[in-house]
Parts: sequence; C-alpha cells; structure tokens
Amino acid sequence: MTARILKLGQEDEEKINKEVWAREGNRGGLNIDPISVTIESEYCPIRVRQYPISLEGREGLKPVIEGLIKDGTLEPCMSPHNTPILPVKKPNESYRLVQDLREVNKRTQSCYPVVPNPYTLLSKVPPQHQWFSVVDLKDAFWACPLAKESRDIFAFEWEDPKTGRKQQLRWTKLPQGFTESLNLFGQALKTILQAFSTPPGIQIIQYIDDLLLSEEDEVKVREATIKLLNFLGEKGLRVSKGKLQFVEPEVKYPGHLISKGSRRLNPERIAGILSLPPPSSKREISKLLRLLGYCRLWIEEYTQAKKFLYKVDRGR
Repeated sequence: MTARILKLGQEDEEKINKEVWAREGNRGGLNIDPISVTIESEYCPIRVRQYPISLEGREGLKPVIEGLIKDGTLEPCMSPHNTPILPVKKPNESYRLVQDLREVNKRTQSCYPVVPNPYTLLSKVPPQHQWFSVVDLKDAFWACPLAKESRDIFAFEWEDPKTGRKQQLRWTKLPQGFTESLNLFGQALKTILQAFSTPPGIQIIQYIDDLLLSEEDEVKVREATIKLLNFLGEKGLRVSKGKLQFVEPEVKYPGHLISKGSRRLNPERIAGILSLPPPSSKREISKLLRLLGYCRLWIEEYTQAKKFLYKVDRGR
C-alpha cells in the first residue's frame, strides 16, 4: 500500500479560505517580531565573489528574482557583505534560486538546536489512529520577517541578463540555506500552533514545516484538517495544495509511511540508501554513519554492524 495525494472535494474546498493556498503573488507573511541574526566578528564583512552564471541560468533566474522583488521578499541594497547565488534547474525546466551561505553559516552564533527527532515525534502517534492528513507549508521560511539590521548579511550580486546591469539584493525574510532557519521557523510555528484550538481526540505533530494530523475517526480528521488550514491561512502561512495529503489511511511523513499501528521507511528513501556508492574517505564514512543512524531502527543488528565503520572513521 502506498500513500496517495488526494485532491480535495468541491464540498471540502468551499469550507476552506482560498488565501491559504500558495500561488504566485500570494506568499503570505507572519505577524511576528522580526528575526535578528548575529554573526561573529560582525565588523569584518563576509565577502565571497559571485560565481560565473551562464546566460541561460541568469535568464532562468530573472522571473524568479523579479517575482521576489515584486512581493517584497527581496530588496535592493548596498551591503559590505556578499555571498554567491546559483541557478538550479528543476525537472519542469524552471529554475530555483540557491544562495551559497556557507561562509555566513560559519560565522553565525548558533542557538541550541531544538528540531525534534522524527522517531520521538512518530512515537506520539497513538497506535489506534487510522486516519491521517499531512499539511505541507510552502516557502515557510519566507513567511518570517528578517530584522532590518540583519538583512545586509544575506546580500548577493545579481546581473540582469537583458541589460547587463549589476546590483546587490538582500532578503527581507528568513533565507533558505541559512543554518538557523530550520530552528528559527520551527520555534515560530510552534508558538503559533499553541493558539490553535485542537479538537478533542486529534493529535497534531509538527516537524519543521510539515504537520501531521491523526485520529480514529475519518470525519473528525476531515473537520480538523479544514479547521487547521483556515487557521494557518489567517496567520499568514501558505500551504502547498498539490502536496496536501487529505484524510488518508496511509501518508508520507517525513521520509516514512504512517498507517494504523505502523511506521516504516519510505521505499524511496530505502532505494536512495541502497544506491549509494561505498564510502572512499573518512568524510564520506562520517556522512554514511549519520544517514544510517537516522535509519537505525530498521537495520538489523545495527549496533554491531556500525562498529567497523566507527573504527575506520576514528582512524583506529
């Protein structure tokens, strides 16, 4: 049995505020205090030259960047900081804007990570629950305002493919690729959800920007999902309609298949692990150990099997 992405029926859709659905020009925004970011040696600018980008790549990024400027997610600036961007081509031939924030991440004063462990989260799903919904928040980080004094840190150079004009742009919202974005958004969403009046019997689990609802009764899950969608829309969050898993006996969440009394690894994740080449360096061994640790509950005699890799990783 595999999880289906179920489209909402017309009757259900009529009960949902259309503003909650993510679409062009409707990015939303949370009414929260702007987030401040602190870097080490803040008076020493972070300066990384822009990589060369092909004309095709710049043309692909142009509508993305123009859209982000139009809705206020990006703004022009003159910043002492600069980190490079690159275009990533998606399967549908459109482009995604990616910023290389590694140097910023190195200089960031990190908070204690409170992103929950998926195993701990999934253990909270009562075994008798048999109906589930999964709500996927779209571009969730961009719903969080970034404090003005922190924006220059995330500046980048952009060259228009038509005019050749170069300028710097910076984010007004929490940027993707920033090491603290997961933690900061997760905490913001957790605070917002505390104001949601959860119906009796409904279990809601949050993993970063994915929400899982469950209950024994199908009707209760349907009503609770609609109620939650309207709540999220009112708060300024947007949901991916195409990725919504609406009142299903089995759902994907996150990297697992969840059904009544069962949770197991998604076959796609298993296939990805099995396709990995053997590690050829200590760095690759470390990455493999972290990945296997995530899947340890499903690996027979994991503790014994990992000992050899640990010895190699530690140079023994």
